[in-house]
Amino acid sequence: MPEIIGTYTSGLTLKTKNIITKNDIISLCKLLNSKDEYSNLCEFEPEPITEGGIIYKFKDKLHNEFYKSVRLCVNHGDSKGYWPYLKDNYLSEWNGNNDIIFPKNNKFTLVLKSFNRAPLFTLEELEIWEECFNKIGIEKVGKYPTRNSLTH
Repeated sequence: MPEIIGTYTSGLTLKTKNIITKNDIISLCKLLNSKDEYSNLCEFEPEPITEGGIIYKFKDKLHNEFYKSVRLCVNHGDSKGYWPYLKDNYLSEWNGNNDIIFPKNNKFTLVLKSFNRAPLFTLEELEIWEECFNKIGIEKVGKYPTRNSLTH
């Protein structure tokens, strides 16, 4: 049986410099969508999961089985916050919405997941995410994961 390679590991540890709202999460997705590295590959949306996350929506229909996600781990462990149930029209409801997702000075650790032959996470990719998080008031406070941990 061939070896199945994916990513399932802790990612960056981050801290909010101010309150993070639903609109900030939409802004994060828009910032990621604007990056050249992703322009022909995918788009980003909030993911309808309990702990909150951002999902990669791959554009090529041949890659429908790909699954890649950055989990935000809202209200998990020492992290505070609230990730609501996402209804069908959540994108329009979140745009411009100041409901709080994370409080100010909240520390949280990302969980990186890529399965079903989706592209693995890379350190260069995490640098893009860090840049986008910085623009919405979230900063890195921990180390990057090792390259080796991104392939398990």
